[in-house]
Amino acid sequence: MRFTIYWLISQDGKVTHVGYSDNLPRRINEHYSGKVRTTRRFGKFRCFVLDEATTIKEAIQKEKYWKSHAGRKKLGQHFQKIGTHKQITASSSN
Repeated sequence: MRFTIYWLISQDGKVTHVGYSDNLPRRINEHYSGKVRTTRRFGKFRCFVLDEATTIKEAIQKEKYWKSHAGRKKLGQHFQKIGTHKQITASSSN
C-alpha cells in the first residue's frame, strides 16, 4: 500500500494541516466536505504533496516530522521562497 503525506494551507495562508492518506483524492474530498473536524473551518484551501511512504508506520513517522518544529521551519522556508505561505501552525491529522 502507498501512503501520501500532504499539507493543506487555508486560502488566507494562516492555518495549515499536515496529514497522510492511502487515498488522497478521497481524503481531500473529506476535508472539503467538512467531514474532518480539524479543517472544517478552513474554507477553501490548497493541497501540496510532501512525501510518500510504503507502510503506515513510515507515513506516521514522516507526518510527525512535518509537524515538528524542524519540519514546519523547512516548509516555511520553501513556501516563502515561492510566495505561497505566510505563517505555519500545526494541527492533528488523518
